Amino acid sequence: MLPLRYRLKKRKTFNYLHQHGKRQSGAYVVVYFCSANRLKVGFSASKKVGNSVVRHRSVRLMREAMRPLLSRVNPRSNLIVVAKPDLPKQHLLYITLDLENTLKKAGLVL
Repeated sequence: MLPLRYRLKKRKTFNYLHQHGKRQSGAYVVVYFCSANRLKVGFSASKKVGNSVVRHRSVRLMREAMRPLLSRVNPRSNLIVVAKPDLPKQHLLYITLDLENTLKKAGLVL
């Protein structure tokens, strides 16, 4: 589980990032980001991904993929990681690599 201090929970912040944040797309994830005081990460999966069981599994996979990258991500940013429909079919290793490459393209990995 992602530590509580890194979780993005407020609906207002999610909406702000979707509307005003920058976006970087990968094969299995889309990352919305903007600058902030400290690192906060949120995860989302729409109904395009599947039913509630599949969406929840996708969010858990993205959380696990993000955990080893937390120490390398820019500590002054807010992120939302959104699942694409192909994500639940992939192994955790491929999701982690895709997330890392997407964060590098966005310039968020130090």
